Amino acid sequence: MSQELHVKVEEAIARVEALPTAERRAIFTEFSPERIRAEAADLQRRHAAGEALPLYGTLVSVKDLFDEAGQVTSAGSRLLADRPAAQTDAIAVARLKAAGALMFGRTSMSEFAYSGVGLNPHHGTPSGALVAGGMPGGSSSGSAVCVGLGITDAAIGTDTGGSLRIPAAANGIWGFKPSQGLIDAQGVHPLAPTFDVPGPMAGDLGLLRRLAAVMADDALEASVPASLRLAVPTGAFTDGLSEEVAVLFKAEMARIADLGHALVTVDMSEIGAAISLNRIIVAVEAHRIYADDLDRLEQVGDPRVLSRIRFAETLSADEIAAAYARRAEIVARFDAAMAGADAMLAPTLMRLPPSIAEVEAEFDRLNVEMLRNTSLVNLVDGCALAMPTPGARPAYAMTMLAGVKGTDARLLAIADALNG
Repeated sequence: MSQELHVKVEEAIARVEALPTAERRAIFTEFSPERIRAEAADLQRRHAAGEALPLYGTLVSVKDLFDEAGQVTSAGSRLLADRPAAQTDAIAVARLKAAGALMFGRTSMSEFAYSGVGLNPHHGTPSGALVAGGMPGGSSSGSAVCVGLGITDAAIGTDTGGSLRIPAAANGIWGFKPSQGLIDAQGVHPLAPTFDVPGPMAGDLGLLRRLAAVMADDALEASVPASLRLAVPTGAFTDGLSEEVAVLFKAEMARIADLGHALVTVDMSEIGAAISLNRIIVAVEAHRIYADDLDRLEQVGDPRVLSRIRFAETLSADEIAAAYARRAEIVARFDAAMAGADAMLAPTLMRLPPSIAEVEAEFDRLNVEMLRNTSLVNLVDGCALAMPTPGARPAYAMTMLAGVKGTDARLLAIADALNG
């Protein structure tokens, strides 16, 4: 192994081993220094042989939803902890490895990826990287904390209602929710296939973009005008903000306007009023996956997750069909509202991240609040970025940039223009 890669790997392992045992277990569902060193040595051999490796030596933590050959994909659940190890890598993982990334441990998450706050009663809940005892965000909690603590350069996770962007916001890093279908989800354990998307998180935009391009097998290159037209929503996303978030968003709008970009208000009240559709569709699709396991989950599952799955049992067939039909209308409404705009600018979260203790005491209310803004983007079938917010203290990523489905390359280019 080259000295540079050796030092990087050993320093990262040392950071993990220096963590208190409970915190380490709360971040990782699997962490094997021996495995990491062996894969690093193999990576070095490929590099020395002249193989093109655009992500050579990039340390990437892996949410415990992605298959890795020889590893158990437990989805943060005791229900799946004894399932057979995966035979092959998920396609996104295989592409990252082929590009020279080094997978650095499997990270904890909300059970089945079914919450926006990151609580896990089985492994423990890791503290956010920015505030001791702070909510890490979910469901990709351990992944984001790894990047926020500087253990890894990047992480991969999934986003069904905000599970990449919420933990990115809470840990002050970049999080990208791609358009559905941009990145192949084969080998990624599902929650709600209508909404699920895999994607990356990283400490900087350039690396995030390179990871997304490799995962998507797409260059994701686009040009944008010097002066952008950005939609600022009313009636959704910007209503009911906490005072702190309102001040941050106002300052961010002023900063972007000073760069020469136009901010135009767009009424999205109809979209905001439809947010309950997410709860219905996710519960219905999760129930289909776990219907045969509900009795077992009463014994070994997270009761907060189980109650959300069982919500599907209260719905009639007509109510379910109506939710899917209404969702299609809302997607079309968003596409129409965004006509003439290059992207939408909104706060990532409606309030600053609470503490873990607060979330445990008031899970239902705070989980809904954390998911509110991000899940609206999943509802409208869009793509989005959580961006670190200048002036935020702690340095949260409280600014979200969003676009209609298929505008991923353009969205990344816009983010670069706004933060270059």
